[in-house]
Amino acid sequence: MQDDILKWNGFQRSSQLIENRETIFELAHPIITRLPSERAPNVPAGVHSVRIINIRVPEVIQYGTRDAVTLDCDYVTKNVTGLVVKWFYNDRSQPVYQWIPPQRPQALGLLKDKLDLTYKVSQNPYMQHRALRILQPGTELTGNYTCVVSTFLAEDEKTRPMTIFVPETRFDMIQDRLQDGYLNIICSVEGVFPKPELVILVGNRPLNAKSSIKNFEGRYTALTSAVVSVDSLPPTVEILCDMQVPLANYFSRKRDIFYRDPPLTSPESNNYLQTSPDAGYSMESMPSLVFVSIVMFYILQSR
Repeated sequence: MQDDILKWNGFQRSSQLIENRETIFELAHPIITRLPSERAPNVPAGVHSVRIINIRVPEVIQYGTRDAVTLDCDYVTKNVTGLVVKWFYNDRSQPVYQWIPPQRPQALGLLKDKLDLTYKVSQNPYMQHRALRILQPGTELTGNYTCVVSTFLAEDEKTRPMTIFVPETRFDMIQDRLQDGYLNIICSVEGVFPKPELVILVGNRPLNAKSSIKNFEGRYTALTSAVVSVDSLPPTVEILCDMQVPLANYFSRKRDIFYRDPPLTSPESNNYLQTSPDAGYSMESMPSLVFVSIVMFYILQSR
């Protein structure tokens, strides 16, 4: 019984000693947020790990609309010994940013000349340079960004994507009525980033199409073409060309109306079909249009 009392008293004194040490630590570092009870792998009980509680990275930014963009990595820890904050772009081979308090942050690699190293997201000396402040963000910075926060005892990381989006400079749809009873539908887009996807639909039914896409100086040019029998179409049918950029959650559409049996027109205008006013244009088969289509495909295939 006496041994049990001594053990209990010893346990109480040990618990008080641990609590006193934690109190002393908090007084010495009042700016460090205290975490809920948790233990890092292979770390003795009572020592808390570092934890990233929020990473803020803009998902999509339209190119040219911002002079700067901030990527923030908010974390908590009770142990600042050996604290290092790193940011990685796409892979973990080399950090693009590194901060070891109380030293000045460093910009490396792709972001070497793109960062505002004086930017402070907090007045906390162990938090103030945790964020990236990227100046004049361009499309080359589209990718995945990983924040890694580590101490001598633990490490945590989180990753988020960011897309710098450029809308198209041109988007066209052409109906080329061939002499052999077929309709060639051509859809093209220029100057967009990231990579677009084109789909041609007739009466809300997607068609099998031949497509080509090339990257010219960081901007995509894409062309898709589908041929359908005129006799298989209803007298009047809606033709759509849908463009989407999945990484940017962007969608655009061209809409046109095709008349299988176009109304009689005057000789001066018998080469043209009626079109809806909001998209594309339609024509009967003309040598110049066919030539342009062939040239466009040749250029895309040869680059």
